[in-house]
Amino acid sequence: MSQKKEDSLIPPLKWVGGKRKIVEIIQSAAENIDSPFTYYEPFFGGGAIFFSLYSKGFLKNAHLNDVVPQVVNFYNVISNEDARNILKKEAKKIESKFNNLNADIEKRKEQYINFRESFNDSWEYFVAEDKKTGPESKAKLAAQFLALNKLGFNGMYRVNSEGRFNIPMGSPVEKKLFDNENLDAAGDALSKVNFTCDDYSNVKPFKGRGRKPKNNLIFLDPPYIPNSKTANFTDYSVEGFNKDSHIKLSNDFSNLIKNENNNVVFTNNFNKMSLDLFVDKNKKNKRLNAYKFNITKTISAKNSGRGNTEELLISTFPIHHERLEKV
Repeated sequence: MSQKKEDSLIPPLKWVGGKRKIVEIIQSAAENIDSPFTYYEPFFGGGAIFFSLYSKGFLKNAHLNDVVPQVVNFYNVISNEDARNILKKEAKKIESKFNNLNADIEKRKEQYINFRESFNDSWEYFVAEDKKTGPESKAKLAAQFLALNKLGFNGMYRVNSEGRFNIPMGSPVEKKLFDNENLDAAGDALSKVNFTCDDYSNVKPFKGRGRKPKNNLIFLDPPYIPNSKTANFTDYSVEGFNKDSHIKLSNDFSNLIKNENNNVVFTNNFNKMSLDLFVDKNKKNKRLNAYKFNITKTISAKNSGRGNTEELLISTFPIHHERLEKV
């Protein structure tokens, strides 16, 4: 898995809160660990850090997880060459159909809503059948999910209380749903990993299943704590990730960094609650290193949410990078 690639992989999905803007910081962190190392990412999302570290040849093996089943189905599909080829054909059909409607925005909106509801109905059937549908059906669902990700507003993923995807259509411009070479490379990377769909607390490294090697990196990128009282906690799934979830994660994080064998990097918004829960609470832990850095958001739930913002990065070892300011 540690074979070095010439170019970094681009995440095949757009993702709110994606980490492409801090890839070089995490690469600096990874240089502190003997490589190739074992990598754990319980909140996978768009996977920018995994794809970057894989491209650079840092990884020996990886354990990945995400709580959103539609996301995990997509990654599982592209990790299999035969299923990925079915996805490509289906995605190309969708891409052509929508691009042909660019001149008529109202028809495009109508088509998008019909397509979105068709995907929701198909997914509900998939779940009702206890996911016993064949690989072709899974691949088509993954292609539809990819299309909604690229055609929907700002690459957001959100479901209502009934678990139905409800993001409105994005900008009515011509869209390319995937790059053939990049999708193959991403699928090849994912074919070599263990990918689960579960709550973070039920997967490695929090459950302590087996002995973890000392040369590991645990990257935690949970849904962010909102910066204002009027903002909402990120809610990617029906269960959500609310204030109590962050408090629980804070306790789990404290236990995680007590183990000197764990190399941990954590990110969140830089605000009072994140500092209270993840920095101040662990002041006595000499391994704690907290940093502030500025990031420019290009994907946000609202257009007004784009722009410069301050984020928090915590690690169990010093990271020397010009973009980081010690807290």
